[in-house]
Amino acid sequence: MRASTLLPVGGILALLLLSGPALAEPHTLPVTAPLTLPLPGFLPPVRVLTLLVGVHLIGLCFGLGGATMLDFWILRWMRWGGLPPEIGRIFLFVSKVCTVGIGLLWLSGLGFLAIYAAEAPEKLQNPKLWAKITVVVVLTLNGLVIHGAILPGILRDIGRPMLDGISGKRTGVFLVSGAVSGVSWYAAFALGLMRELNGTVSYGVLIGLWLAAVAAASVGAYTLWLHLREWSALRRGESGRGAAPDLGRRRSGRIPASQIVRVGPVAGVGV
Repeated sequence: MRASTLLPVGGILALLLLSGPALAEPHTLPVTAPLTLPLPGFLPPVRVLTLLVGVHLIGLCFGLGGATMLDFWILRWMRWGGLPPEIGRIFLFVSKVCTVGIGLLWLSGLGFLAIYAAEAPEKLQNPKLWAKITVVVVLTLNGLVIHGAILPGILRDIGRPMLDGISGKRTGVFLVSGAVSGVSWYAAFALGLMRELNGTVSYGVLIGLWLAAVAAASVGAYTLWLHLREWSALRRGESGRGAAPDLGRRRSGRIPASQIVRVGPVAGVGV
């Protein structure tokens, strides 16, 4: 709710409280007690909100940590032009960890909405909350695209340069999806961390900043991929030229004349 609509309502309530003895008595709204769970023994009850925050943080650790590790492996793949075969299994395992993280975020996030509706409905009017939900929805759909349509083809042969033999359309989808993933995970983290944004920044501004970051990351990923692809090709070309003479010598089986050393008769040995 905007501040321009809150001011008239606040003024009307103030006038009503000050007009007449019956309305001058203190008026209090019923306060909903926080939902708690009892603990055994001497321990005090724990709030359900506290448990949901714990689940949310665990999901964030799984998702953000796994996505960051995958990004580092992809950068190394871009630079060196290939990875050991066992890294493919690591990719699949870490991607499953990210999926578990997203699941925990959704579980705890829906719990937050239920708690807010029961204890503090005004929190549902926070634009930052709906901006974070939008980012997580896009992050979830983007993860389905990556794991279902992109990773199987990319990880088919990680010993070759990344995106080698992949069509331009699928290359663009992969780079944009990677940018969306990286930016969205850190955007969700920042939105959950910065309480200063509560009710102070509009939904449109927050989403606009997120889209601008995704666009910048997509352009940066494409530029970096082109640069590292050229650098990797030059590196492979230089190593190939350095190994060519030695390879030809091994294939011919002949020793160059410049390396033949003539040895004369040895004393005491009949010739």
